[in-house]
Amino acid sequence: MMKATLTVLVCAALAGCGAVAVGGGTPLVTSDVDAAMAAPGAQLSFGDIATTCGVSSAAMGTAVATASGYTVYDTSPGSTALRTHYVDGFTDGCARQFTAALVLTGDVDTHEAVRYARPASEQRYSQTDTAYEAIKLAFCRVGTGERCGDRIDVLARRTVFLTAYPQFTDSRSWKEFLLHEGTVAGSGTETP
Repeated sequence: MMKATLTVLVCAALAGCGAVAVGGGTPLVTSDVDAAMAAPGAQLSFGDIATTCGVSSAAMGTAVATASGYTVYDTSPGSTALRTHYVDGFTDGCARQFTAALVLTGDVDTHEAVRYARPASEQRYSQTDTAYEAIKLAFCRVGTGERCGDRIDVLARRTVFLTAYPQFTDSRSWKEFLLHEGTVAGSGTETP
């Protein structure tokens, strides 16, 4: 399993970060979780995400969800088994692929509503949560556990969560990918 390394881009000693454009701008946080290259249709282990270049939209399967500039494709949408999924909308023009039985998209507003319903001291933060907090701090200028506020709609234009499950029902853990400004900004394993 690849270890994610977060790189927070320093924006003029953080003072200029509030002005960074979201929606075609520079990512505020990046990671190397998708650094591996994979051939189209490669059988990846659940939880891994890899970059796949040169695959057409038609070859990726059926588009099953579109959110924040990204489209998720399912290679066998009628199945409940583990299978390859693709996502496009990345700045390098390549797709990302991963293996899952079920994939859901989640917007940043819903993430904040669920995440901040309880105090941070009562729940653990995954690498994905930590990446989102760094993005939110830089873009919204609010601290951990605080909602983004009136800039949430702008942040949501190119920031979305993908949740991948290893089973169609009764998954004891799942993988969460944070997509931001055309990159995979974070990846973490979640449990109930």
